[in-house]
Amino acid sequence: MPLIAQALVATFFVSAVSLVGIVFVLAGRGASEGGVVFLSFAAGVLLATALLELFPEAIEKAAGGGGVFASALGAMVGFFLLERLLHGSIEHHASPAFNSRYLILIGGGLHNFIDGIVIGASFLVNPGLGLATTVAVAAHEIPREFADYGILVSCGFRPKVALLLNFLSGLAAMLGCFASLSLGFVDQHVPLFLAATAGMFLYIAGSNLIPELHHSRHHGSWACTLPFLGGVGLTAVGVTFLG
Repeated sequence: MPLIAQALVATFFVSAVSLVGIVFVLAGRGASEGGVVFLSFAAGVLLATALLELFPEAIEKAAGGGGVFASALGAMVGFFLLERLLHGSIEHHASPAFNSRYLILIGGGLHNFIDGIVIGASFLVNPGLGLATTVAVAAHEIPREFADYGILVSCGFRPKVALLLNFLSGLAAMLGCFASLSLGFVDQHVPLFLAATAGMFLYIAGSNLIPELHHSRHHGSWACTLPFLGGVGLTAVGVTFLG
């Protein structure tokens, strides 16, 4: 099988990890069930992913961090402006987390695009490294894909629709892999992509998810605290052993 075909098949496997939410669909869990748990877990995962994985990797790849924090700030400003636009174009919703369902598709899509770049670049080195990278990325993505699905469901999408949208976002990895294999200059900007994704995740968690948890009727309860700590802990374990 040609190298590009191997890389794209491997990347599709990683994209399919975005379907992990199917366990909730098959179990018949409704959109309103466990909403605060989903959001709390997602907030922990996004914060830990940004601060423990994306920023350190971006700084390391940028050989000193040039442009990394400016890229993250630019992404956060961009999301702020996008959210103001969303407030003006859709019906007002009381939940601070409501717009997160749109923002997470953008941020998650960019993250998946970067995963595809990394996998494609690994296959260019040698197929063995590409396969190892694919397995590591897939395992690493499971907690975040659960979190993304949870945000989509908790913020109003029906479970099957959320599953489909999350999968379409996951397919951005295929574009990243193709770009990595065919457009060499893309690899040079990976640190800025990583930093921008980190900024997006920080914005979603800090501006939308955590305020929603603080306004929840479960405020101060273990229903918010334990999933949040679990999301942070699970991501930290993944970064430590799979990063």
